[in-house]
Amino acid sequence: MFYDVGMDTTKMIDARTALICAHFHLRGGKRRLQKGLTTAGVVALYDSLLFGMRYYMTRHERCALFLEEIDLWDAVSMFQALTRAGVFEDPLTFNRFSLIVERALWQGSFSFDANAILTEVEKLLTALGVLPFNKNIPSKKSRRSH
Repeated sequence: MFYDVGMDTTKMIDARTALICAHFHLRGGKRRLQKGLTTAGVVALYDSLLFGMRYYMTRHERCALFLEEIDLWDAVSMFQALTRAGVFEDPLTFNRFSLIVERALWQGSFSFDANAILTEVEKLLTALGVLPFNKNIPSKKSRRSH
């Protein structure tokens, strides 16, 4: 998985940071897919979804119980927890997407419908509240004043 900036993402657990990372990786994934860099593109979309799930789980109190039971870096566990919480309808969506990512990493370039994958990821990110993109993400300073 790629990172264009020097940041240790393993230390990031707050909602605001997860949201910014989800947007960052979605934008990078789209850009890479447009350039024909399919493996890097789907990996970036995977990262975007991972950060989107972390964003949702850290923002919503109904997920507090799940936070105690799962590792926030275990994407499968997070997806299953969010499916149980009613965020996602199809419990197999993430499995299908993970297989595409794994196949891209192991086999390199292979043919798949990048637009369909991007549409599916954007649908999942919308369910998580990551999309539509809000350019007015509150800063830490403005949130403290409320």
